[in-house]
Amino acid sequence: MDTFYRDIKILKQLKLKNKFEKYLDFIQFPFYRNIEVNTRINFDFPLTVFIGQNGCGKSSALHALFGSVKGNTPYNFWFDTKVDPVEYYDDAKRRHSFWYSYIDGEGKQREVVKARIKRADDPNYWETSRPLSWAGMKRGKRNAPITKNVVYLDFRSELSAFDKFFYFGNVKNIKSKSKQEFIRRKSASLKKLLDKKKDFINSSKRKLNELVEEFTQQELKYISFILGRNYIRGISVFHELYRNEGYSIWFQTDSAKYSEAFAGSGEMAVVRLVQEILKADDYSLILLDEPEVSLHPGAQSRLKTFLLDQIKRKKHQIILSSHSPILVKDLPKEAVKVFYQNIRTNRFSVKEGLTPDEAFYHIGYEVEKNKIIVEDSLAKEILLAVFEDIGLEAKNLFQIDFHPGGQSVIKKEFIPVFCRNGNPHEYVVFDGDQKPTSGHLDWRTLPVLDSTKENIQQLLNSQTSEIIKFSIDGGDGGSRIDQELDLLKKYADFYLNNVFYLPNRIPEDIIWDQSFARNHLDANISGDELEQFMLELQNESSTKKKFAKFAEVIFGSSDGIMIEATHKMFINNFKKEKKNEFQEIKNMIGKIISKLNSPLL
Repeated sequence: MDTFYRDIKILKQLKLKNKFEKYLDFIQFPFYRNIEVNTRINFDFPLTVFIGQNGCGKSSALHALFGSVKGNTPYNFWFDTKVDPVEYYDDAKRRHSFWYSYIDGEGKQREVVKARIKRADDPNYWETSRPLSWAGMKRGKRNAPITKNVVYLDFRSELSAFDKFFYFGNVKNIKSKSKQEFIRRKSASLKKLLDKKKDFINSSKRKLNELVEEFTQQELKYISFILGRNYIRGISVFHELYRNEGYSIWFQTDSAKYSEAFAGSGEMAVVRLVQEILKADDYSLILLDEPEVSLHPGAQSRLKTFLLDQIKRKKHQIILSSHSPILVKDLPKEAVKVFYQNIRTNRFSVKEGLTPDEAFYHIGYEVEKNKIIVEDSLAKEILLAVFEDIGLEAKNLFQIDFHPGGQSVIKKEFIPVFCRNGNPHEYVVFDGDQKPTSGHLDWRTLPVLDSTKENIQQLLNSQTSEIIKFSIDGGDGGSRIDQELDLLKKYADFYLNNVFYLPNRIPEDIIWDQSFARNHLDANISGDELEQFMLELQNESSTKKKFAKFAEVIFGSSDGIMIEATHKMFINNFKKEKKNEFQEIKNMIGKIISKLNSPLL
């Protein structure tokens, strides 16, 4: 198990053991901006990723989390203006508010609400209030907000001092004729700071910089790790030399020396992130808005590893917003919160419990389809019906195919091809009559003396009721026994991990419903004739024949088209009734989906 998956497992255990102090368990929005009324976001894993399309409320939720802590307020980010006025109440006279729960230092659960209060002298005032019972809070006294160190970084605004001036500054009312001339003139003072020849540059009124900071070896290590480059030295200084406040940085790698003027914006973002997280107090709440900005895929992946490592070391709670499939990939579903627009209310809703692959559906990211192979078209339609109930996110992960050759062709021709791939994206769902009574072979449990090619071949033949053969290379003495044994083991592994079964013997058994049939036949047959026909259906041993008889009465024909139409009627009833077989298939699909995400966990 590599470091990434091991850290996820460790963090799950730390969370279960309550090793995170003053940890936000959830935040709920009775009425807040454009977020759906009473939306709750649970924080069941110490790294949480808000993912979704642009403008779906991710940053709004981060601003509320920032404002949840004592001494902070959402006003830092959200306030009304003449252009964008804020209504104080909704139609139900609810103020903009949010509430959350945490365990204090005495082990007691505290619920805290913050609400936007209308005041003449301060139209954007937020304060705690008494518990809102109508919003689901427990009755009791007003609780003080959580006391906790907060780090908030919006990476869309984490620009260097050079970039801020060069791209957004101006040269009005200064002697320089151009931005380039101004930067050249001011760079002389900046160089004195970076060379440590001066501690401060002063204007007529104040100091224009803070003290220069030399990167620590720990900072250089993590910056090098995330960016995939060997940084030997780094210096940073916060200053106003370029008219606006910002950071200037000087880098030395094993191949070059340069300032932020020649650095990528991704480098600047990583430096700021690493510096702020490393110096943050233990148990901090760290909020990151789109940290993937300007980072290439490899850096995004390593950034995620760095965040998990810091949570493990310092017990931080980290919540970030992102559009990046890479940042959410392979995380446990408890970490993933999908923001999307509810087309019914036009407000922003949040879905939980989705795997990363399912979450990609909401950001329009095309995932590699996983194939599910079934024996016939009816099995395919039954699976599609259950997928519709699970949701489009799950359905988007799969392509369901059937093959006229049935189970024998799948076992003898398809699986021998699928199993050669070390990480197959193919799954097989057989009819229930193909399920072996003794379960699937796990060759690893066999005694060494029984792990022969001949014995495993015999066990697989018995399991599949087919003779399983492979095309293999020849050797000096004939066929390669070792190669054949390896392929037989891979075949057994595919069966063990990627083969599932529908409930009941055949698909027709799953959807047949005697009461549903009677209700529809009642319009075509009546009296004693109906009772006699229903008795015949009940005594018919073959469900296929039951469907044929039903179609003959309802449609006047039992040809293939009418049988298919009959199946659709019963599938719709199957979706509506959701009896035991429906839930069994839903659980089976859930097991398949769980194998797609973090298979090592």
